[in-house]
Amino acid sequence: MRFEVSRALDSIERRLTTDPTLARAVVDLAPIVRMQELDGGRPMFLLRLGMVIDALGQSLGEPGARVYVVVDRALTSDLELTSNEKMVLRRWSDDGLVETLGEVDDRVLELAAYTGLPVITRDDFARFAGRHPWVQAAPFLVPVAGVGGAALMTRPNSSPQSRPTPDPATQGVLSRYWRCNEPGCVLFGTPGPAQPPPRIRGGRAVCPRHDAPMQDAGPRLASVQLTIWVGGEDRGRFPVTAGAPVVVGRSPDGPGGIRLGELLDDEAVQWVSRNHVRFDLAGTALTVTDTSTNGTLVRTRSGPDAVPGEVTLSRGQQYVLDEWDVVELHTGVALGRADRQPRRASAEDAPVMAEAPTMAIRLPGPGQSL
Repeated sequence: MRFEVSRALDSIERRLTTDPTLARAVVDLAPIVRMQELDGGRPMFLLRLGMVIDALGQSLGEPGARVYVVVDRALTSDLELTSNEKMVLRRWSDDGLVETLGEVDDRVLELAAYTGLPVITRDDFARFAGRHPWVQAAPFLVPVAGVGGAALMTRPNSSPQSRPTPDPATQGVLSRYWRCNEPGCVLFGTPGPAQPPPRIRGGRAVCPRHDAPMQDAGPRLASVQLTIWVGGEDRGRFPVTAGAPVVVGRSPDGPGGIRLGELLDDEAVQWVSRNHVRFDLAGTALTVTDTSTNGTLVRTRSGPDAVPGEVTLSRGQQYVLDEWDVVELHTGVALGRADRQPRRASAEDAPVMAEAPTMAIRLPGPGQSL
């Protein structure tokens, strides 16, 4: 049992990120781990986060969906969690995979406002309506017990259009990179595209981890998110930032490459080169360069329903991609802009909780509805 729980927590860990460009939702963790109704188990159980991640993947049709988790610091010492669960939470925090704060509510709302990501929570944040009127109708996602796991429902009386009005001063802070003055800060130690949004107080950027003002480290660079599609399923996302080329292949040389090897079947492994393509972003122009042995196919489209054309690239050839173009490394192995792809994935693909031990699900008693 302990081994299975550890494997499930490892699976959850692979779905965590504090890079808002990779996350698909913000998760308010404390109320989630307390939702006994999801499984009828212990008063607090960290694996409920895995149930919620799987529910998100199912609702989006993206089995590899990642989440931005905000953790109440009190959880790391709560007696209702096992020592292993608390140790895992602390490790995730120390590795910069989650944000751990003494007060999380404001930060959850900040992240929703700054990133546009949906929030998974059971809190309605009604007490913040005076300061943030948009929360009254915000389309928060609420976990509920489902068949064999959890499901997500949009809270009643919400509106998809209920979003905060951008503040020009806030946008100015968010358009910059920031450096924390605390040595070794895992969130803001190195300026780069993976930085989370800072906290903003009085028009100044503040490190959420250390609650201290930060130094301006320059303008944020343009970035484009690409999705990896294997067999028609969304298997992950990665950014391409101006001035920082990204190599994609079976097992690229050097740091920063996108490794596809573990996602490929035996045939694809033979055809996808170690360093197959390189993506560069200059201004708004995204360019792909073939660096492979077997060549690359670009399926060009003028829109989501357009009949695609084909451009074949051989080693050393470049092509400037339009927004709907798809780069195919091998049949069924493709790359395209994250916001310009159909959702065709099956959430049955490697759910997080596949690694979890069998859990008892509380069923309704006589005369009760499901």
